Amino acid sequence: MKKLIEELDKRINESGENVSVIVKEIGKVEKIYSYNSNVKIVSASVIKVPIMLAILENVRIKNISLNDEILVKYEDILHDTEIFENGEDYYSICELINWMIIESDNTATNVLIKKFGMEFINNYITDVLNLKSTCLERYMLDESAIKAGFNNYTSQEDMLNIFTKLFNNEILNKKLCDVAIKILYNQRCQDQIMRYIYKPIKYAHKTGSLDFLSHDVGVMNINNRLFYVGVSIFNSKFKDGNKKLIGNIGKRIYDCLISL
Repeated sequence: MKKLIEELDKRINESGENVSVIVKEIGKVEKIYSYNSNVKIVSASVIKVPIMLAILENVRIKNISLNDEILVKYEDILHDTEIFENGEDYYSICELINWMIIESDNTATNVLIKKFGMEFINNYITDVLNLKSTCLERYMLDESAIKAGFNNYTSQEDMLNIFTKLFNNEILNKKLCDVAIKILYNQRCQDQIMRYIYKPIKYAHKTGSLDFLSHDVGVMNINNRLFYVGVSIFNSKFKDGNKKLIGNIGKRIYDCLISL
């Protein structure tokens, strides 16, 4: 592990980028690697993980069913969607959650936020997940809210806490934790940590990106051992963020973990 730590420190320092990283085996006390892990960062789409868990909490307390349907109206449909481009229709909450996570669809996300409310989601984040840096202040693609000083935030430490609670079944119930984990394993966005890993691998994760910002956070199942692997680039030198750097960091971490 000493060699991995040295290599990651060298790669990050030479990149000149602002980087936050955590690598930790679920169930172990000590982190394998940590770098700027407590930095509060604009969350981009990784905020969709706690949104999903808050909705599933509603299912647990039997306020709703995953089969309940919501009308996605024409005015809800954002320009960046490929899922709702056929127009207004009804969708189950289960389908909307899946699109929010596996395709990171912003239309699905906003419809769900409107349905359940920012206050409920933030109360779940604070009171149940006990996160220190994570909050939901705006809808997806809401540029006017950003200009007014509102944004969504998280940290690598918070994401580690979320995924640890999820994989240890410390939240929701076993059935609903399994639902969330299965959705995360079905992730279709594979251009960051998975960028240079050619072998099939189970990685239950969520990516996120905005201008000058890139995230990938989740849990790898390697030889039946579970490892949280999360990397963020913030205030990047590049407008598109730095997915290549995340890919290189991810590949080095994977190569080390697979040899354990």
